[in-house]
Amino acid sequence: MKAMTCALAAISLATAASAQPITPKLAEKIVGDFGANILETRAGSDSAHVIDAESDGTNISVRLGDCDAETYCSYVMMFATFDLGGPVDEAALQKTNGYNDSHSYGRAFAIPGLDSNGVVGIDYVIDISGDANFDTADLERFKSVLAAYITYWTTSQ
Repeated sequence: MKAMTCALAAISLATAASAQPITPKLAEKIVGDFGANILETRAGSDSAHVIDAESDGTNISVRLGDCDAETYCSYVMMFATFDLGGPVDEAALQKTNGYNDSHSYGRAFAIPGLDSNGVVGIDYVIDISGDANFDTADLERFKSVLAAYITYWTTSQ
């Protein structure tokens, strides 16, 4: 029994060691390693940090949230937005809901604009408070989510 407890403890330590706390500097390095051009980094608030970048002609934002005093953060949200070229109307809301109903990854949203020009977009959140890490594979997945969103938006009625 003691050997089994030790083995389970060793497995738990190995799993915990694979998780990597994320800091703004490490996230910036990951975004750069992905090949994105970092446009700006800034504190979003006391517990958040934002990295604005461009990848393949699309502006994306990587927002780190729930950061503690040492700036270790527990979630990463990636998002991209697009000018709708008009107001957010019933058709835009239906498309947004249709995407959310038919796609497992990412969450589409629509934001009415103050100047009658709405914005649509997609976000993807990773909870890294447990065993998950943030790495370039997550940015690749977001790129796939973004491509699916653009395809859905431009081809659905």
